[in-house]
Amino acid sequence: MNPLDNIVTQAQLVELIQQSQPKRNEEPKNFRYAIYVRKSTDDSDKQVRSLEDQLDECKKVAGDLGVIVLKENIIEESETAKEAGVRPKFRKMLDKIIAGELDGIIAWHPNRLTRNMLEAGEIIDLLDKYIIKDLKFSSHTFVNDASGKMLLGIVFVMAKQYSEQLSVDIKRGIDKSVEAGLYINKPKHGYLKDNNKRLQPDANNWAIIKEAFQMKLNGNTLEEIASFIRNSGYYSRGKENKRSDVKVSLSMLGNIFSDPIYAGVLQYGKGVVNLMELYDFTPMITVEEYLKINQYRSLKQAFKTRKHERGNDTRVADFLPRKVYCSECDGLMQAGVSDGKTKKYYYFRCVTESCIRFKLSTRAKVILDFVDDFLLKKPFASEKAYSSYRIEIIRIQNEGLSEINSHIASATKKASLYADDIASIKLNLSKETDLDTKQVQKQELKRLEKALLESKSFAEELRSKKEKVSKAPYTFKEFAEIMDALPAKIKKVQSTTEKDALIAPMFLNFTVSVKKVENYSLNSPFDRLISKDFLKGGDGENRTPVRIRV
Repeated sequence: MNPLDNIVTQAQLVELIQQSQPKRNEEPKNFRYAIYVRKSTDDSDKQVRSLEDQLDECKKVAGDLGVIVLKENIIEESETAKEAGVRPKFRKMLDKIIAGELDGIIAWHPNRLTRNMLEAGEIIDLLDKYIIKDLKFSSHTFVNDASGKMLLGIVFVMAKQYSEQLSVDIKRGIDKSVEAGLYINKPKHGYLKDNNKRLQPDANNWAIIKEAFQMKLNGNTLEEIASFIRNSGYYSRGKENKRSDVKVSLSMLGNIFSDPIYAGVLQYGKGVVNLMELYDFTPMITVEEYLKINQYRSLKQAFKTRKHERGNDTRVADFLPRKVYCSECDGLMQAGVSDGKTKKYYYFRCVTESCIRFKLSTRAKVILDFVDDFLLKKPFASEKAYSSYRIEIIRIQNEGLSEINSHIASATKKASLYADDIASIKLNLSKETDLDTKQVQKQELKRLEKALLESKSFAEELRSKKEKVSKAPYTFKEFAEIMDALPAKIKKVQSTTEKDALIAPMFLNFTVSVKKVENYSLNSPFDRLISKDFLKGGDGENRTPVRIRV
């Protein structure tokens, strides 16, 4: 072989380099675009178009380009762009572009793509490398050259500045609203906003949520309360008091019961005001009832600002939450977990900055050992304790049966009314000739049939529950066996969730020092079942449960 055959001429080298470079004069109609539309919760209607409007505008751009955007590449997201890494759909779109599955993006305006400089820099870098081959906007002209990228960068900077200023303006407006006790665009269940932006009782909705608070005070479970609300005709109030359906979840109830506004106290950030001093606000519960529901010992503790810090190797744990207090400052301790070399360690840390034990921890083992020792001494084993237990359980059963019967009657009545309405609509459908009217009636028929099925299902669920509640209480022997086996059962279960489920119903709270449970309080009815002889103590220790005072 002639060595000269491998020599590449200068002209050939230029041609090879040109072939390896990305072609920047490709036609946009040959690109694969994604449409990205975004509406953040901190954008007002006057500032940014709705998702639907943005999408319509972007589709017009695609039509003008002569490209078809697949449905899977039309991306709608309702997240803020102020911070990087919080928009999963946006990230997935960029990953598809980097992988070569897409070539460009169509958006309403550059500020829909980003309002932070980290993601803005990434977009410009991908444009420089011609990984993003094109950007098209309905309200901004962009050309992928040096000038175009410079202008795009200026728009991104302006979007960031606008976002930061908007946050300042919003905070200033919120602070003023809180000081005046005004509605701040966060719906409060059971209330509606009057013309002066003050919260007023929302008729039957107010009564339903008030009853939910009473059920919580009476010891009903969150599941029972949620079922009651769902079957009481409750609906939510959205923006401008518009009526809307609401999914009653356990997290929603948790937010309601922990919100002090229902006791007449508006709290937002560091701002706290008494609404009843500002206008004729009608609370659902008293302050004492709010403290009792949330297991606070004082107003100071309820509204104390705490700094929760988590190290890199620690996590907040869901183990006896809101049940463990510091013996030094009486503040609620944070449950946490850290990873050791061979196992996890659970602890309770004081998070009150003014306390001498701030950031110091008590191992969860201290409480578990106390509970084990407490139960091994059989505090509920006497015949007197069993007699109190039996009387209490029968009382609870009777109250529960009365409530269940009432709900069964209500669900059955609703089912009967739904059935009558369904029969009436079916009769009208057989006679109706107007197609539009028939369509409306068919939709209403579908809704009623669904409601009928739900009412029947709820009634059946209540009957099943009634059967369980009607069972006779444990005999003394059964009761004693269960209580005797409890310490071993708590030790046997491995997960803290299971341990919590066994301990939490019995103990209301614990007050701990570094290595000892100093005091404790029992939940009802255990506080009445405990033997008086046991309360007298022994071995030099104080066994008197400390009652929460509210």
